[in-house]
Amino acid sequence: MDSDSSTRPQESPVQLNLRSVEGAVDLLAAELGSLPSVTILRSGRSSLDCRVDGSLQELVACRLYSSAAIPLPGAPLDPNFLAPLGFLPSATFRVGTPDTPLRRVLVATVEARLGWRNDPRDWAVNLTESVTGWVAELGALHWVRRFGRLERLPWATNPVVAEVLVRLAKIRAGQRVLDPFCGSGTLLVAASRQADDVHGSDCAASSIELATRNIAGLPIQVEVGYAEELQRADRSVHRVVANLPFGKRVGSHRDNQRLYPAALGEIARVLTGNGRAVLLTEDKRLLREAVAGVRGLKIVRERVLRFNGATPTAFVLTPTRRK
Repeated sequence: MDSDSSTRPQESPVQLNLRSVEGAVDLLAAELGSLPSVTILRSGRSSLDCRVDGSLQELVACRLYSSAAIPLPGAPLDPNFLAPLGFLPSATFRVGTPDTPLRRVLVATVEARLGWRNDPRDWAVNLTESVTGWVAELGALHWVRRFGRLERLPWATNPVVAEVLVRLAKIRAGQRVLDPFCGSGTLLVAASRQADDVHGSDCAASSIELATRNIAGLPIQVEVGYAEELQRADRSVHRVVANLPFGKRVGSHRDNQRLYPAALGEIARVLTGNGRAVLLTEDKRLLREAVAGVRGLKIVRERVLRFNGATPTAFVLTPTRRK
């Protein structure tokens, strides 16, 4: 990614609010805490505030947040409202508010005080009101601008959630990774940053078509296939990472009553003795019941995530002791 004015070095520290998903902020804090220029100020349910003493470019590679914004003090017409943006030499901007008169006044104020150009379609800074007050979102640190846009299905995995699942899988170099419910391939793309032997399958040919386009140029193989009948040898997969059908947008609870036990049986069969599976679902009771009824797997950890009105749980499973 090319650096723009919003990620160049600044003379004084900059305070940022980074938005993630609820249940993942601790992982984000741990990753940012390893950067010498970043100081964690406070953590919330789905975001954290930090201070950056170096270039914002250091934050570009972190995949556990979706957007970054500079908090703005007071109200739009206050004298110091734009003061935190003074380190930016120039920028295109937009003002995100449905209040047309306020938007016009704020556009004129930014143009006059900062010399920026208003460009709602190609902005570097978005001045908008959040639940905690006004902020300036930095376009260069938005997820899509950092990592590109994937073709998505309505039920596709949130990209930050995909990164959380991959971290929970603890993928190591040389391991084979499988997503037997790969959909459009969001989890596969995330896993390919950790492994070079990544495979995906899905029962829908249309999903595999999307995934094929999304994984172009990456070390990933995909095919049409059923999670209940994995075309894999026994103990041949080190990690399974999957977003299971919740039984809402895809399938139904009744379908899952058949699907979950069958898929878990196959996962138990193909996992290596020290393998690990990370499965995301909102059909939590059924998943727990299905695991209890399948020989060879046990739940070792659960992490609840909340985003876009959904509250799925990421279940971490490992094989039971094998003779």
